[in-house]
Amino acid sequence: MTAYDIETLVVGGGIAGLACAVHLKGHGRTVRLVERNDQLGGVIRTLDEAGYRIETGPNSLFLRPEDPLLGYLHQTGLDQEAVLAGQAGKRRFILKNGKSVPLPGSILEGITTPVLSVMGKIRVLQEAFIPPYDPNPPEDPEVETVAHFVERRFGPEFLEWIIDPFVKGVFASTPETLSMEDTFPRLTAMEDRYGSVLRGALAMQFGPKPPRDPLTRSIFSFKGGMGRLPEGLSGLLGTDAGTNAEVVGITQTPNGFRTALLFDEETYYLHSRHVVLAGNAIQSSELLQEICPEAVGPMTEIPYAPIAVISLGFSRKNVEHSLDGFGLLVPSREKRKILGILFSSSLFPDRAPEGQVLLTVFAGGMSNPKLAFSFDEDLIEIVGRDVETILGTKGKPDFLRIQRWEGAIPQYTPGHRSRIERMTRALPNGLYLAGSYLSGVSVSQSFTSGIETAKRILASPPEG
Repeated sequence: MTAYDIETLVVGGGIAGLACAVHLKGHGRTVRLVERNDQLGGVIRTLDEAGYRIETGPNSLFLRPEDPLLGYLHQTGLDQEAVLAGQAGKRRFILKNGKSVPLPGSILEGITTPVLSVMGKIRVLQEAFIPPYDPNPPEDPEVETVAHFVERRFGPEFLEWIIDPFVKGVFASTPETLSMEDTFPRLTAMEDRYGSVLRGALAMQFGPKPPRDPLTRSIFSFKGGMGRLPEGLSGLLGTDAGTNAEVVGITQTPNGFRTALLFDEETYYLHSRHVVLAGNAIQSSELLQEICPEAVGPMTEIPYAPIAVISLGFSRKNVEHSLDGFGLLVPSREKRKILGILFSSSLFPDRAPEGQVLLTVFAGGMSNPKLAFSFDEDLIEIVGRDVETILGTKGKPDFLRIQRWEGAIPQYTPGHRSRIERMTRALPNGLYLAGSYLSGVSVSQSFTSGIETAKRILASPPEG
């Protein structure tokens, strides 16, 4: 007999917690996952309302051949439900001087694109010949921001018109805010290895390539929406996953941990050898206040970008823009309130009723956090004005839904890596972390975080 009820307790039913739990269970370990909300999946949610299929969080997936999520899609059968984005997924627009301009998708388009000036294009090509070092390096390499790296390698135009809107659209942030090494480690690795990002990209483009799974060739979703992902993963856990159970305290015992759970207004206690905190940094820091206060400081230093996700449905005839792409990014220089727009019904089928289109607009972020929590009527007016002038919409939308996320996207600000090292060093044996604030904010990176945590647990013997 062991001195605990379950070997591993996973706190948090987002994608990282699900990944950790299913990996442990798949390797024969006893595990229990608890989630305080009434459904699993964290910010990944799909809603069907008035004929529209709404994603309140991530809208799609993109996987690399090495991503462990790929194997689980095959294991759960979700690969059979995958819907690949068509040509629209390869085409993106940017707002420049108030007009929607296609971003270059090929070398030829890169030569002819109006996004960059002739001098701006020449400066980008010069990157291949710029020495792989900073003539004015910061004292600590970790403090180099995305803005600093991009400007020294590609020039100010590329930063202003390409990277700035990309960072706004993906991270709801600004290039001046984020750490280059932590946010784009592949690019810094290219500079280190090849002396140039362009030379590194060319080497990878023309180098040997392993066989690729069809799901690694395009962005994709599922027939039932992104919500099918947590549904499929939770199916592997069955009764080993529970919702509406809030962890209210964790104490360390000689054989592991004693966790207090509040369920149906009653408190229950669960003894486990390991505990994995898979919520966001804010939630996890609250649970560590008593058991590991040394980890709380660096955790609370990680900022989160708040986001409002506004779903708008229009009659197709009331939108002038072609909407033949993934969406539109908005550079800071354009002085707009919104972060970007996804053309959701252009990407995947069954996202809008016949004759209608679905637009997903993002507002708030690090550049305008208060906007995410403004009154509905103010938010709708501000967003509607930007959408009307950018896409040429006419009249009020036929459908409207607002989803707000207070802690949407963790920000990898300079010093992020050292903060993660400090908090993990402070943890007692048997207590682990998983989540998007550790090593990547995408769905696949969050999933990998959970898998890596599970592997560390599996490296220990099953019995105490």
